[in-house]
Amino acid sequence: MYNRQLCYFVFFITVFVCSPLSAAQATIQAYQVRGLTAELENNVELYLKQLVNEKPSKALQKHAKKQVESGLKALGYYKPKIAIRFNEEEQTLVVDVERGPVTRISAIDITINGDGNSDADFMQVVNGIAIKQGDFLNHSKYDAARKRIDSQLLELGYFDAKWQTHRLAVTLKDNSAKVVFVIDTGRRYLFGDIIINADTPAEKYIRSIAKFNKGDVFKSAEISQYNLSLSSTAYFNSVRVFADITNRAAGFVPINVDVIHKPANSFEVGGGYSTDLGPKVRFKWSKPWITENGHYLESNLNVSERQQDISLGYTLPVDNPNDDLWRFSVGYKLEDELTNDVYSEILTTQLQRQWLTDNNWVRIAFLRRDHETYRIGEQQQSARMTMPGISYAKKKTKGGTTPYKGYQWLISAEFGLEDMFSSTDILRVQIQHAWLNTYANRHLFFFKANLGAMLVDDIDNVPFSLRFYAGGDQSVRGFAYQSISPEDEQGRLIGGKYLVSGTVEYNYQFAPNWRAALFVDSGTATNDFNDDVQVGAGFGFRYLTPVGPIRIDHAWGVTKESKSTRLSITIGPEI
Repeated sequence: MYNRQLCYFVFFITVFVCSPLSAAQATIQAYQVRGLTAELENNVELYLKQLVNEKPSKALQKHAKKQVESGLKALGYYKPKIAIRFNEEEQTLVVDVERGPVTRISAIDITINGDGNSDADFMQVVNGIAIKQGDFLNHSKYDAARKRIDSQLLELGYFDAKWQTHRLAVTLKDNSAKVVFVIDTGRRYLFGDIIINADTPAEKYIRSIAKFNKGDVFKSAEISQYNLSLSSTAYFNSVRVFADITNRAAGFVPINVDVIHKPANSFEVGGGYSTDLGPKVRFKWSKPWITENGHYLESNLNVSERQQDISLGYTLPVDNPNDDLWRFSVGYKLEDELTNDVYSEILTTQLQRQWLTDNNWVRIAFLRRDHETYRIGEQQQSARMTMPGISYAKKKTKGGTTPYKGYQWLISAEFGLEDMFSSTDILRVQIQHAWLNTYANRHLFFFKANLGAMLVDDIDNVPFSLRFYAGGDQSVRGFAYQSISPEDEQGRLIGGKYLVSGTVEYNYQFAPNWRAALFVDSGTATNDFNDDVQVGAGFGFRYLTPVGPIRIDHAWGVTKESKSTRLSITIGPEI
């Protein structure tokens, strides 16, 4: 009898310890949802993912059922039938669902009291919320609508606003829901005084940069733009602009400005790389505060293997130190074999007057004096040009150093006359435009066009720096830098009177920091439009960094006889 009991005990222990699928040891390794598709299935799986590696106890399965119910309710299904079981053999939690009828929004009742009721900007947002009568109930859209209204109240200065009612009333009997919002916006605050919390000689410019005046209706977007404009000046290491909501009074909210000045001498060192120029080092020295009127000095040195330049500029602000100013500059630039058999050395002095137009174009009127020595092949020449001109530029982007939307224009015209201290009579015009946009967060399209023309009797009398060339990383990829050009009798590239080039590019973002690209470039530099238009095409990758994308392209010179390829590497945004 004793031996028989001992055998039963040993057998029980062996089965208990060795069975890997015993209920005590099994855990949920996977889950399966049946009866749902698309968004409903995804929403339920968000809850079930949390159960992996848990033991499939009855309590857990009961909890899982409640979680599934919550996931379905969030999308408007309040009457589902749910069955949950654990498949021990496959260690899978199996969830069978009959979703039942969907709940629809039967009515939206929004009442706005206070100044917001007559505010077109605010009511546009209220009327544009993403929930409509007849829609399936979606709790996340309901929450998003509330947050959108809250955000707009702060954006437009309704700092006393209160929600009197926000309710989502669900009626199970007829599977309907009613949205009720009642908001008292209170008064809309106005911009108050600008309070500068530091002793600074830049007070005049801090105040002049603001696009708003005391008594204007408050908009937080103007605060952000003000902060950005101050940060763009040459004077400050740090800028913080904020609305002092705590101290608002009598309908006004003061605007506080905190600034930290740059040191008397400021230095910056940077670098980069492009296939055309090779490795590049940049050094910048600035002296941000020379006089009490905000005059400042800035010097830049750029050094690469085949191109070096240095410049020194002295700036005198008139009103806004970013957009309304005088600038005097001198510079020296050397290019040696950047293009085959070409050497160029140029000394430049320039006087500029810069200011904004009413349409926010940056307008620069200038007078430039160039003394250039250049050699194409064995023929060396020199030229002296005094050239008045004007340029208009406009740029608008979203996304900082990695823009996802934006455009850029640059239009310039300049002329020189032999009777006005120039080596030849010339009129030179150039138009550049770039545009990019992103669709569905992943698909980026980029277009660029560059047109140039000059009116001159003989191209041989035009300094090298004013002639038009195409080809290279920023022009027609697949061709060497400035290799698209008319040729002389010896086959040397002499540059042209006219330039036409363009780019069409598509980027697909396949990972958080990576894009793949396909592109086609085309262009020509010519004297009579008898030269062929050259075409380059290829593919590449973009690695997105805080300083802009690193662009690696492999391009074919489609119209080249050799059909040879070139690798192109550049750092920086498309616009």
